[in-house]
Amino acid sequence: MANKNVRKIMRQSSGHAPSGMEIGEKYDLCPVCSSGLKHWRTKATPLGDFAIVKCIECGFAFVNPRPTMQYLMDFYSECGHNVGSGRSEAITLDSVIRQEEEFPNSTVDAQRMIKTILKCKVLRNQADVACMRFLDVGCGYGFFSREALEEKRFDVTALELASNERLITEKMTGLKSISVSFEELEESKESYDVILMSQILEHALDVNEWISKAHHLLASGGVLAIALPNFGSIFRFILQENEPYICPPAHLNFFTPKSLSTLLTKHNFTIQEVQWVSRISPHALVKRLPIGKAVAPGIHILSKMALNIFDMLHLGMMINIYAKKES
Repeated sequence: MANKNVRKIMRQSSGHAPSGMEIGEKYDLCPVCSSGLKHWRTKATPLGDFAIVKCIECGFAFVNPRPTMQYLMDFYSECGHNVGSGRSEAITLDSVIRQEEEFPNSTVDAQRMIKTILKCKVLRNQADVACMRFLDVGCGYGFFSREALEEKRFDVTALELASNERLITEKMTGLKSISVSFEELEESKESYDVILMSQILEHALDVNEWISKAHHLLASGGVLAIALPNFGSIFRFILQENEPYICPPAHLNFFTPKSLSTLLTKHNFTIQEVQWVSRISPHALVKRLPIGKAVAPGIHILSKMALNIFDMLHLGMMINIYAKKES
């Protein structure tokens, strides 16, 4: 659980927060490293204006004051998994597979992350090869769970609150994901060998609680793999609060590799590897740029080259961090 000594918490019923938002905690110190905070930006949204602060030391940025858990549950119940996506049509297994075939983003990410997890996970004996316990937190449509199952080295448990995502995951993989939040998951100590948090920690109300619980649930030598938007990306530097991933209340936390590594180290994890990943759909590129279909392939090739350079300079759109619970 979070260390209450590293921050001052105030319960509020009013303050600088969107109209109608139930205010929970307000931090006077950084929840990651206990350093001072400064106001970074105020993000205007259809739901109101959200204040975002930034740590002067580790660079962690976050919505402050925080909403209550009930406010978040009501928000996701009304808006669903695809909030901010602009998609209004019904999401089905066929539409998910069709979109993935057009732009295999999730599949590529899942293959890379599972491969890296296996590289980081030192197997104690031959029996471990076929019995690693794998927890997919917020499995979405199930692409990462599917990849783990296809490796045939993992016993997969998946968590997902959204009912449609659970249904699609079951249809795609045969796996029945559990409708429970990570906070409410009841498992004994050292229940898992691998915990995956892909595009989910940015939503968490209490990041210390999540990482502390992950450490508790992992066996010795277990791996925690996290993927989320990079607050230190070139696109965030250019667009500032208008960057698409700065989207409260869906996203509450904005990490750089430094701030995420600091959080993991604080909870006794050892960083194994950091990856920067940038990818833009060709369809999205054509849609956003006034270019003809004839030149679209060339523009896409140039954009991939530019994104590769950003990744090499550690300015990519996403970060993947792999950390180990040491013996």
